[in-house]
Amino acid sequence: MSDRKRFALSSVDLNLLKVLFVLAQKGNMTQAGDFVGLSQPAMSHALKRLRALTGDKLFVRTATGFAMTSFCAEIYPTVKRIIEETEAVVLSRRQFDPARSRRTFRIGMNDYFSVVLIPRLIQRMQAQSEQFVVEVIHMPRTVQSNGRSFQSLVQGYLDDGTIDVAVMTADSFPARYRCSPLFNERRVCIMAANNPAAGGQLTMETFLQLGHVKVTSAPSRRGWIDERLDALGRERNVVAVVPHFSAAVAVVAQSDLIAIMPESVARLFEASHDLLLLDFPFGSEQQSTSMIWLAENELDPASLWLRRQITECFSTEDGGSTGGAAAGRKDKIDDVQELLHGHR
Repeated sequence: MSDRKRFALSSVDLNLLKVLFVLAQKGNMTQAGDFVGLSQPAMSHALKRLRALTGDKLFVRTATGFAMTSFCAEIYPTVKRIIEETEAVVLSRRQFDPARSRRTFRIGMNDYFSVVLIPRLIQRMQAQSEQFVVEVIHMPRTVQSNGRSFQSLVQGYLDDGTIDVAVMTADSFPARYRCSPLFNERRVCIMAANNPAAGGQLTMETFLQLGHVKVTSAPSRRGWIDERLDALGRERNVVAVVPHFSAAVAVVAQSDLIAIMPESVARLFEASHDLLLLDFPFGSEQQSTSMIWLAENELDPASLWLRRQITECFSTEDGGSTGGAAAGRKDKIDDVQELLHGHR
């Protein structure tokens, strides 16, 4: 290496690349500073040094925060690669021992995923350690009361470290996140076994005549059921709106109303609440569940361990992923139901 190249390298503080990387991801000076452990004045000073070093403004203020200049956007992929490869080198020598760790793992999910995942997850984790804590952060299914989008809420919780991973029905996420499918399952209609309509077939007319318990965290939102009926020019009779599936089960068990929910939740309460599980009169409906985490935590040993435990909760003994019921096979319990509940 020439003396000139040595001098060029010695004039670069590699910590500045971390500042550029995080500010590009967060788009907010305060959040970026919190993430790297620098005060706002220190972040401003680092950005000033970066600008002097590159001869470019790198970031401009907008109504929503900091946006990259065209030059910054051009060099960002290289900076990102340097940071991630450096992190991989450092983390490759780190170890995570679950038997000795007293870490609190925080998982964002709604009540559906809580009742399906958490019992199985804790059982798996306790087999390896009794010193951990699993903390569930409730995530609404749609939006917050202040109108913030659900996906924005999930991203914010992952970005600021409120949660380690999210378990949810996932749409598309920006590249700074990773998303891994966990399982698919069908949705079913439930009613009390002593419901007057229980003796006959659940036709479309019966389905529409019966009162419905709607489960949603946004009462004004029209979900997939309503959208499917809209396409048919029909409308269901919603009698009650509740935020949790467990509440819907309690109402249905003590009334002539019906509700729609994932099969795994319905199976949990099938025997204890004397429920009937029925197919829809207008075709089956599958629900996909995924796990989401920050790409920057991809190689973190503790994060890897947690994600592995969650994934294995929905894997068969030979390592295959579980899936929904096969089309046309009546009364078949999904593999995920077999795994979680053992028997009907």
